Amino acid sequence: MKRILFGFGIAAGAAYFLRDFFASPPPQPSWEGTDNDPEDLSVDLAQRARAAEGAQASEETPAT
Repeated sequence: MKRILFGFGIAAGAAYFLRDFFASPPPQPSWEGTDNDPEDLSVDLAQRARAAEGAQASEETPAT
């Protein structure tokens, strides 16, 4: 019985090792060619906020 469990454990360990060894690497995000670059996004959001404040300020001024 011990030999069966030991063999089963070795086979399971080998299966996990081979699965990881032959698996394709996980995809890495590529920010080139997209508009969601984290470095550019903060600047873009700041510009959007300023533009929204400007649009809001112009709406609040009374027309004479």
